[in-house]
This record gives sequence, structure tokens and C-alpha cells, in this order.
Amino acid sequence: MNPKTLQVDILAAALMAEKPVLREKIAAAVPCAEAEVMSILTEVIRFMALVAWSKQRLTPPLKIDFAWHEFILCTRLYHRFCHQHFGRFIHHDPGGEAADHARGYRKTLQLYSLFFGRADQTLWGHGALEAELTCGACESGLESAPLLPP
Repeated sequence: MNPKTLQVDILAAALMAEKPVLREKIAAAVPCAEAEVMSILTEVIRFMALVAWSKQRLTPPLKIDFAWHEFILCTRLYHRFCHQHFGRFIHHDPGGEAADHARGYRKTLQLYSLFFGRADQTLWGHGALEAELTCGACESGLESAPLLPP
């Protein structure tokens, strides 16, 4: 799976159509205007694609992380989406050291740039992990748990 080939706009629209409550949940969690939710969900899908492709622990910026949390809470939809588009469940693993998160965030930005070009600074935070990731506790990566069938 190449992250560049994923049609993230179409996938985000399909998720919104299937689970309309995501719009208001993401808007409240980020917070943002409901008109911005689609672009934020698109960035969540891009982040997940980077995790799936790289098979590394990556760290998202806070706004993407908050939106990702809301997507994860739609457990059936999230589970099916992960298996259908990434071939496995994309775990969320909070915790760890700030330095590890900073490295994961820089690695995420490098991969993002490689596949998607320059990141939207309003969402990805000017590369300043400490200023943008106040929780500093969210990463994703491979887990040792066995995959469940979709």
C-alpha cells in the first residue's frame, strides 16, 4: 500500500456519509468549525496510511490526534476501515517519553513530506512538537497483539 495512491478525500467523505455523527464529534474535540472537519479527517487518514506503510511508531500533531480519537470511538467502523484499507488494525498507544514523541513527530513530518508534500501548518503545527502536542502521549505503531479477522 502506497500512501500516495490512497484516495483520502473520497474515503473521508464515505466515512462522513456512513457515520454523520463524526462531523460534530470531531468539531467539538479539535475544536474547529464543522466546515473544517473533512480536511481534518483527511489528515487523520493520511497519518494512518503513513503508520500502515512505514510500520514505525509515529506521532501525530494534537489536532489530528484528537480527531483520530473520535474516529477510533466508532469501533466497528474504525476496525473495518483499518482492515479494508491498511490490511491490519492501526493501534493507538498513549504514553512514553517526550523525547520519543518529538522523534516520532519529526519522523512523521518527514514521511508526510515525502508522500504528500508540505503539511498544512494550521494542522501540523509549524514543526514545533512541544508547542503543538501538549499531551505528548499519543503514538501509533505495530503492536505484538495478534490481528483479529475483519
